[in-house]
Parts: sequence; C-alpha cells; structure tokens
Amino acid sequence: MRIAYLDCVGGISGDMTLGALIDAGVNAGELVGTLRTLPLQGFEIAVREEVRGGWRGTRVIISQDGTEQPHRHLEQILSIIDGGNLPGPVKDNAVRVFQRLAEAEGRVHGIEPERVHFHEVGAVDSILDIVGSCLGLFLLGVESLHCSPLPTGYGTIRCAHGIMPVPAPATAELLKGLPLRPVNVEGELVTPTGAALASTLAHSFGPMPAMQLENTGYGLGSRDYALPNYLRLFVGHKLDEQRPVMAAEEEVLVLETDVDDMNPEWLPYVDGLLRQAGALDVFLLPSIMKKGRPGTRMSVLCPRHLQKEMLEIIFRETTTLGVRTRLEQRHILQRKLLPVTTPWGTVNVKIGYLNGDQPVQISPEYEDCRQAAGSSGVPIQEIYHFARQAALKQFSKTL
Repeated sequence: MRIAYLDCVGGISGDMTLGALIDAGVNAGELVGTLRTLPLQGFEIAVREEVRGGWRGTRVIISQDGTEQPHRHLEQILSIIDGGNLPGPVKDNAVRVFQRLAEAEGRVHGIEPERVHFHEVGAVDSILDIVGSCLGLFLLGVESLHCSPLPTGYGTIRCAHGIMPVPAPATAELLKGLPLRPVNVEGELVTPTGAALASTLAHSFGPMPAMQLENTGYGLGSRDYALPNYLRLFVGHKLDEQRPVMAAEEEVLVLETDVDDMNPEWLPYVDGLLRQAGALDVFLLPSIMKKGRPGTRMSVLCPRHLQKEMLEIIFRETTTLGVRTRLEQRHILQRKLLPVTTPWGTVNVKIGYLNGDQPVQISPEYEDCRQAAGSSGVPIQEIYHFARQAALKQFSKTL
C-alpha cells in the first residue's frame, strides 16, 4: 500500500498542499490540464521553484483575471466538481472536503450546510486548491494519508466576515478532535482549506508511520515566518507490506562548528555533555583555519527535535560564535543486542542485519569488554574475540 505523510512544519493550506504534491513527483502539466476541464473561467496556475527561509520547494500561485467572484453555495460547488473530467475517487474526495467545510461553516453561523454561502473557500483558487490536492494524491497513487499535529499561530486576520481571531471560527470547528501544536508565530498557519483537507482526508494524526520512503516534497507558503513556512510530504510504501528493507533511512540534523581558540582538553567534556543530551554521534576532526592556525571541527548528529538543546550546549561550553546546521539522510542497519556468556561475565554483542534478516555486522560492546578486562586482568582483545565467536556459534544453532 502506498501511503503519504503530511509534515506540517509551517502549517497547511491548499496551495502548500498542491506545491508539496508537485514537488514530490506529480506531473504539473497533467494536474493543471485536468483542472482546466472544470467549468471555471479566468484563472492561471503558475508553478515555481522558490526558496523560503533558506529551504527550496515548490510554490503554486493561482491568479484570476479580476472578475468578481460570486459567493457560491455548496450545491453550486458540487456542480462544478461534477462538471470536470475527474476520476471518480477524486470527485468523491473533493465533495467530502466541501461537505465538511459546509458543515463547519453551518455550525459556526447556526444554519444548515446547504444554506452556507462560501466566501474565500468558494473562490476559484480555493476550489482549484481542494480539487487539485485530491487529484494530486490520486496521481501519486496514495491509498492512505497521515498527518502530523497541526501548528497553530496566533493573532487576527481580515476576511469577508471582518477581523477574526486565529484560528478562524470555521477553522477551529474543523480542528476539533485533532492534535494541535501551539507555536509562537503571529499569523494564520492553518487555513480553512488546509484544515478541511487534513481533517477529511487524513486517516491518522501523530508521528510518521513506518514506510519505505520513495519521495519527499516541499510545498511553500507565501509568507516568511520565524519557522520554515513549508509543508513537507513523505510518500512511500507501508513497511509491513514490503519486503524487508536493505537498510532503514532516517533524517538527522547535523550541527557543525570550527574552533581554533579553545583549550582542546575541554573537547571530551563537551562531547560527553552532547551525548548525554541525546546526540546520536559526535566527532572531532583536526583542521587548519585562517592564518594557518590549527583548529578542530566539531560535528554533531542528533534528532531534529533536539536542535535547541544541542545549540545551547555548544554555545555555552565552547568558544564558537556560530554553528552551521543542515538536514541529512542516513541509512542504518537494523540492530539488536545479543547477550553472550563468557568466562569473565556477560558481554552484549551488537548485531547488524541487512535486509532485515541477514547478520552482516557482529561487534561486542566495548564497555562490556572493557569492564570484563579490568576486573579479570585478561587482555581486552581476547575477551572481544571470545564474545564474537560465542555470538557466531549462537547464530549457527538458530539459523
């Protein structure tokens, strides 16, 4: 089963969803050509690669010829959807999204959904955003959509009903029962269109499900905020329906800094602090810096959510004035610890599996070997060799 995950880093809107889908591999020409079969006039769709807050991605801009847009009722919008040359599942999903929008607007205004007249979400761009997003998921072959918790900003916005708080009342109605992630950003991060798409089409909200990742896409918003204003889309196959992967792939944050005016005796201490705080790895490389000074490059690998903690340690404990950060992919073997019995005590042996079931790396844990060597007086290499052979014998009995 092909699945997709919406990582709402900077929120979610209709145009951001469209951009993420195109960036993840949807053919823009095919998508736009199909949208032009809808009985709508006077619009243009531009697809651009841009940079927002230092991150590249795809931005979709829908413009109109200035013709005043009518305030459409649900029946009129459903007629527009039905009039397009769209696959059946696309029509069904687009209808579901607009019906959910109508129900939310109706509850807010105290009227029946059929009597709701849409303002912003009834305009051409919103219709194209919603239908286009449903079409993009269909073209990617996505059978199950999942979504991260939704970030909510604060402040007010001006819309057809006047000045409204963020999130707007209809948006708040759509967000009922969904996990929200408050962020200190003034602005509307989750639009009514984005909330309707996520709440209608997503099967679950929370961490990303296990998948064999195939593509990622970045859909850019139109504004610059303190946090990256993009929607990230992961597309892949559910792992439990796939053959075992050769090696798992995950995203890690890399922090790097170079120092040439710091006592090198302090570096192991900083290394230890970073590891205790959750760093996946820390390594130090000698370097030659400006004016021929010997220096050290410190590189830290950590989960993305630990960026703040890592930066605080580096800035507090080193002499650096700046740290570079970037996201990278790493491939890791599936690992298990196998305890083996030796004449000097139990030693854990780390096993690395290729394709999920082929042991290709067998390595006794250093700390276990060191402690056994220290207490017994036996050379550490002898303990290491014995533990490795014991693990190999254990495998030969079970394979």
